[in-house]
Parts: sequence; C-alpha cells; structure tokens
Amino acid sequence: MLNKFFRAAAAGIMIGIAGAVYLAVGPPLGAILFSLGLILICARGYNLYTGKIGYIQKPEEIMDMLVYICGNAIGTLIVAATQNVNTTEMVAAKLAMPWWLTLVKAIGCGVLMYIAVDIYKTKQNYWGIITCIPAFILAGFEHSIADMFYIYCSDYCHWGDITWKAGAFVIIVILGNAIGANLHHLDKLKKF
Repeated sequence: MLNKFFRAAAAGIMIGIAGAVYLAVGPPLGAILFSLGLILICARGYNLYTGKIGYIQKPEEIMDMLVYICGNAIGTLIVAATQNVNTTEMVAAKLAMPWWLTLVKAIGCGVLMYIAVDIYKTKQNYWGIITCIPAFILAGFEHSIADMFYIYCSDYCHWGDITWKAGAFVIIVILGNAIGANLHHLDKLKKF
C-alpha cells in the first residue's frame, strides 16, 4: 500500500508541474504542454486517480482510489509549495459555478482522461494524451487533481487548510471524473 501511495504522490508531482507550466505559459500552448504530465505518468507507471478510476473492476479497488487521491493531493501540494503564483481569481471562478455545472465539466474531463489513458494502454502511443488533455483544458473541463494544485496556490488554502467550499468543489469533481471515466461501461448494459 505504501508503494501505491508513493507512486500516487509522484503522479501528483507530475500534475503539479504540468499545472505550473500551464500557469506560466497560458492557453493554448500551456494546454498542450500540460499533456507532458500524463505522458510521464503513463511512461513511469505512476498512480494518477483520474487515469485509474475508469479501470475499477472489484469493490476492494475503491480503497486504492482513496490512496491515489491522497497521494495525488500530497504530490500537488509539494509542487504548489514551490510556486510563487496566486490562482485565487481562477479558483474563485471555479467555485462560483453551480454544483451541477461543475459535475458536468468533471464528467467531460473523466471521459477524455479515460480515452487518453486507454489509447496509451491499448495502442502504446501518446496520441490520445496529446489530443485529449489539451481538449479537456481548452473546453474548460474540471480535473480533480489539477484543481487541487490550483486551490493550493490560491487564497482558498492556507498551509493545507482548505475552505469548505473548495473541499466540496474537489469532492464533486472527483465524483464527476469517476462518472465520466466509467461511461464506457454503459455499452455492457445493452446486454440486459
């Protein structure tokens, strides 16, 4: 379990670095460069929640997802602690969205994350990552782990103490990412 946590923290660090690059460069180039985070995660076999949630097959794997979320959160916090940026305005806009819109945007991200990782797993190439990651960012979809990084860099977080509104936002995004990443299972319902 400890190895899974450390591999999740490493994934969080990669997403934190990708988020820092995005903030430094801005769209659209920052959205393209953000994909390097997932490329490194896939190449190294790190445990990113949004890359793993679409592959759950047994109830006991839910505990792994909780470990990944915690590790990812620590990894993004480590990178955020090294940044001298303030994302309060960006985060305030995210938190001002109605919960249902946040959920829909998170579902969209989950769909694209699953496609990106699945193309890597099945085709052994990065085209899905290079196209799907910029697509979800430019579409304004919500990625739970990247959002953790942005919240850590904002006034909504003081040394790890996150406001209830930011915490609720992240929980909604985590759930939406899970729904989106698992929509591919709907084709199995046709059999019934």
